[in-house]
Amino acid sequence: MHVGLVTRSQIDYALDLANELDAKGNSIFLYLDYSHTVQEVKCPDQPVRQLYENGLLPATCRINLLNLPRMRDLRSFIFFRGLVRKLHNDGIDVVHILLNPGEIWLALLACFLNGIPVITTLIVPTANKGERLPGFLIWVINKLATLGSSLVIVNGSDQVELVNRLYKLPTSRIAYIPLNLHARAIKLNYRSVAEEPGTILFFGRAHPHKGLEYLVRAQPLITRQVPYARILISAHGEDLKHCQQIIQDHSKFEIKEGYVSGDMMAHYFQRSSLVVLPYLSASTSGILVTAYSFAKPVVASRVGCLAEYLENGVTGLLVPPANVEELANAVIHLLLDNDLRHRMGMNARNWILRQQKTIADQTLRVYENAIAMYSRENHLIQKRNAS
Repeated sequence: MHVGLVTRSQIDYALDLANELDAKGNSIFLYLDYSHTVQEVKCPDQPVRQLYENGLLPATCRINLLNLPRMRDLRSFIFFRGLVRKLHNDGIDVVHILLNPGEIWLALLACFLNGIPVITTLIVPTANKGERLPGFLIWVINKLATLGSSLVIVNGSDQVELVNRLYKLPTSRIAYIPLNLHARAIKLNYRSVAEEPGTILFFGRAHPHKGLEYLVRAQPLITRQVPYARILISAHGEDLKHCQQIIQDHSKFEIKEGYVSGDMMAHYFQRSSLVVLPYLSASTSGILVTAYSFAKPVVASRVGCLAEYLENGVTGLLVPPANVEELANAVIHLLLDNDLRHRMGMNARNWILRQQKTIADQTLRVYENAIAMYSRENHLIQKRNAS
């Protein structure tokens, strides 16, 4: 099967999926945004070569880097018409769009495509708290994607009902496939970095709904019980400055600002004793399953689909959102019990290994169903037109 994976910002998701599908004997064509790909490999001159040389993609996968125009620029219409032609010329059997909030032209791409079935993964089916874009606009963009797609994938089991209700999409056109980011993380784990006792990692985007503020406020409580504890923040985003301003003891923090490349991501996860996701709202979390890939237990808020991925007391600990004391107590509990922390980390790693065995097969079944559904619908349209 010739599969076209299209994304603007979900580069790591696309790379992992490409690896898994390629291993099953499929021909994978990636259509990736140039700027986000450069961020991933930190090599503006030869990013494609770096992806291959770093082992992030097999040589059998074909990469097309796209200089995607601004989403609000109407000239983007011309660009995406050209992309439609390229997808046809490449002989793509099914197009899979990985859609983040606000990416209107990728949603419209699903509607532009004729002759190729489209599948869209809704990364965020409904707006998180504090999103810069109005919730209604996110709804409209997701709605466009559902209208142009034969099937829609969600990464949380509860999201099937959510998408059915919000977008009036029949459940027969919604597929649940768990999130899995195993392949890329393991390939980047090629340099052994020792765990640093007491290191608490917050990684990713510092947005208000990610709740970094609550981890910062928990620091005095944590270090009162665990004096050697330090919080490593590797983040980018609008909430980072605010969180830095409320730090009480800067000696207990290490802050790495900006988007980091894959090898540095591996370095930070290996250094950490545990990973914290103090989110106020969430759909799913690639950070959580990446932590699992590095055998790190997770302390996370009980929001969104996180409880579906985190088995409380087995792979980590769940706490109420926006509760500084409960968050601190969970972190302290894991830092003071090395055996428990390491056991949870291995449970997490084993969980992701089990997931990896089924993800590609589940995805391929969705592709096959989409192709069959698209073919039936076209046949019915032709039959009606002929009559």
